Amino acid sequence: MIYYLYKKSFKKDIYYFYLYYLRFRIKNVKNAYDIINIFKNINFYFRNISSDTLSNIIIDCIKTYPLYNHELQKFSTLQQQFDMNLGIENYATFIFWICVIKSIEETQKLLN
Repeated sequence: MIYYLYKKSFKKDIYYFYLYYLRFRIKNVKNAYDIINIFKNINFYFRNISSDTLSNIIIDCIKTYPLYNHELQKFSTLQQQFDMNLGIENYATFIFWICVIKSIEETQKLLN
């Protein structure tokens, strides 16, 4: 029983350390290809994940380590830049921007 609790706690610690690493990567995003590389990194650690699971990981990261205002502006600009394009850049920036909005909504619900 103690081993199971230790193992569960250890996995949780590793997950939060991974979220901290993702937050570092998010802070250094300069273009849409950096977001694509973040998604590829998540896919490397969590094999064959769906868009829903990918979104949940990004939302957990942003809720745990919130974005600054200048980062919000940067991601909004990136999403607007690739909004009417068809391709992976549009998908990546849209999914990331939706995750940012959802994390803000969930944080506001917790504060109220």
